Amino acid sequence: MLYNALSTLGMSRSLQSTMTRQQMELTRANEEVSTGVHADVAATIGAGTGRDIALRNLFDRTDEYVKTTDLLDGRMKTMDSAMTSILASGTDLLAAASTGLGQQSPTGTSLQIRARGVLDQVVGLLNASSGNSYLFAGTALDQPPMRNVDGDKSGLRSPMQIVRDAIQSATGGTAMPITAAETAAVVARLDELFAVRDPATPAPAPLTDTFEGGLYTGTTTMQPGGSASPRVAGQPAESTGIAYGVQANDPMMRQMLEGIYMLAAVDTSQMEVDAYPDYIRTAVDKLSGGLGKLREATAQLGIQRAQVAALAEQHKTQKSVLSLQIDNLEGVDPYEASTRISQLEAQIDATSSATARIAKLHLTNYL
Repeated sequence: MLYNALSTLGMSRSLQSTMTRQQMELTRANEEVSTGVHADVAATIGAGTGRDIALRNLFDRTDEYVKTTDLLDGRMKTMDSAMTSILASGTDLLAAASTGLGQQSPTGTSLQIRARGVLDQVVGLLNASSGNSYLFAGTALDQPPMRNVDGDKSGLRSPMQIVRDAIQSATGGTAMPITAAETAAVVARLDELFAVRDPATPAPAPLTDTFEGGLYTGTTTMQPGGSASPRVAGQPAESTGIAYGVQANDPMMRQMLEGIYMLAAVDTSQMEVDAYPDYIRTAVDKLSGGLGKLREATAQLGIQRAQVAALAEQHKTQKSVLSLQIDNLEGVDPYEASTRISQLEAQIDATSSATARIAKLHLTNYL
């Protein structure tokens, strides 16, 4: 006679194996519900994996452009704010200095004090930074481009002393010109001081310092040998580059600063009548010319900001579209996943109950 033998140990192990598998599937389903993504994307979407990888790469590249445009906009915004403040301060000084064009004003001392205050403010604004990068230093982003008017710890003469020494070298030793001829000589000497040249070329005698190096320490206009130095630029899109950098040694800045230094270095109320008219007119003309060009540069920067903003919107739109396409491939239907969880929980409960009943079976119960 044959008997069908049933091993409770075998049944118990089989049920345990089933429950382990069900628990793993439940953990996986819970993970998919919480992340919204298939636990094993490649296994789930199969042949669509290649397209998914391509979409992911494009998404990452677009995300980098979004970050780049945000960074560019932040730098441009800070630069625009600094330039606008420089324009406001310079315009106020220009209005005050222009009142003395008709005749010498006894308020020249107050004009000198006012010019000195504006000079400190402008230098501070030209040393503006965004993050760890100085905005007006060119490619030398790690250091402020303008030396403090009263000097620093470098051991060099202060910028104000460099300007005053240049004036005295043109007048023969006096702190300000006395005649019209001396005024012309002072203007010519200051033009040399504020000019830029090949860094390998020494300053024209009797000057020992010039604007670049003496007043400004950022990227020079020229490289040794005379070729133009590279400018700061950003790339907000794959085929779009924007050379947005304004430097503190650009012609408009040097022209404006020369006018301000002329007013801050000399008490025009103490000048001789013959020397005064050409001196004050030149200072006003340089300040006015520099501010006019700075106004144009500020407007151009605004146009570039608008361009960057438009590209940023394009990138964000593309990023949203790509995210939707990726989600369609990798995403889990939350209703389906929740249903699967409920089914697995019911199966696990049933398996646990069966395992418990088997564990209570003893041969003695049937003897």
